Amino acid sequence: MKYWYALIFMFFTSTLFAQVKKSSLYGIWVASKLTYADGSGLSDENVLKYSYFKYQFSRPDKLNISTSYDGKGPDNTFEFDGASLQTHSPEGYLLNSFHVEMIKDTLILVQKSQNDLDEHQALKFYFIPETTYQKSIGLKGSDIYSIKGGYTVYRSSPKIYASYNGNWFPGEMYAGIKERISMSGRVGHLAAGFIISKTGYADSLKILEGVDDKFDKQFIKVFNQTKRNWKPATLNGKSVSVYTMVDLTYSTSPVMIPTYFSMQKANAAYNDKDYKLALYYYDLALNVKPLNAQPFRKENLYKRGMCKLCLGNSEGACEDWNMARELGDGGAVDAVIEKYCR
Repeated sequence: MKYWYALIFMFFTSTLFAQVKKSSLYGIWVASKLTYADGSGLSDENVLKYSYFKYQFSRPDKLNISTSYDGKGPDNTFEFDGASLQTHSPEGYLLNSFHVEMIKDTLILVQKSQNDLDEHQALKFYFIPETTYQKSIGLKGSDIYSIKGGYTVYRSSPKIYASYNGNWFPGEMYAGIKERISMSGRVGHLAAGFIISKTGYADSLKILEGVDDKFDKQFIKVFNQTKRNWKPATLNGKSVSVYTMVDLTYSTSPVMIPTYFSMQKANAAYNDKDYKLALYYYDLALNVKPLNAQPFRKENLYKRGMCKLCLGNSEGACEDWNMARELGDGGAVDAVIEKYCR
């Protein structure tokens, strides 16, 4: 009888561990929640609370991590033994180590701290499949770019976006332009919008703000070479057209240097919870002209708004967050506006 019980125990334990296979990881996962390991929530001023994280696992051991919904991220690698997950850079350096708490409809990863799984330091990530994440997002009027003759073009967002057949579209644009012209002494910011059709063809390019004639012409040439390198967006299982944007900024400008260092000082004060000092430096960073030449403007507005909130100025915080939302996809900005701004 004891032998029979032992066989039953071995059967069930082997079945349990057989379910946690490497193949269970494959796919695209998006973080739906982030807490500490003990279940306590992150404070609102912790920028990670509303940050976007996307993990894409593919065979045999490739991992792409992105903080942008429409970016794939660099090609990293991973090791998984059924209980622990380690991520490595392309050069083989250890990037992160996780305890895998669950892989089913939800992937739960607990980040290992220096004290192993110190509940006061370790972060717990709750990931769900990207398709599930997208279905959980309601479709809003602001998700539509245009409707003409019954033909709808949506705005690119975490719910609806076209995928570039490469790691990072702006990166390829940067590299392609650099091969054609020298960037020595050339500074500025380019913003352009275009539509990716139901068939995955990028067209209707319009440069909203350019750097100079020579740069802009080379941008168009590189863009034309990438027109067919897209996977179309889908909504409810059907391909749809989306309007998307690309921003290229060359930050060697004398204008950008004070912005960058002010932002560094602001972030340091913010992390120390010295919100009065952080507010001073975010003001300096945001007041540098021209405003549209600042690649960090949206982040600075978000954090300055959080400083104002922590100092009791919710109205000022909402003003900053609404300005940040006008610069593109809301993400964390939408979350705090919904929570604090009425």
